[in-house]
Amino acid sequence: MAKNTSIKAEQIDIGDETQIRPYTMNFGPQHPAAHGVLRLILELDGEVVERADPHIGLLHRGTEKLIEYKSYTQALPYFDRLD
Repeated sequence: MAKNTSIKAEQIDIGDETQIRPYTMNFGPQHPAAHGVLRLILELDGEVVERADPHIGLLHRGTEKLIEYKSYTQALPYFDRLD
């Protein structure tokens, strides 16, 4: 059985204050809130997004090759289906 794990920032106690170190989280196509096939690598500082690195390589479907020998009107439906 899988162990129940959660993502937690590493906390360092400094006197009366607690400092939270930045951490990296993958926000990908498997995430329920992600629409389509966009994948993000997020660097978080607590709840604040410091940096987002998008990976959109999964969006390529070879549209250029599909419409290479089609007329403009035949190619229009392909552009409507782009994610």
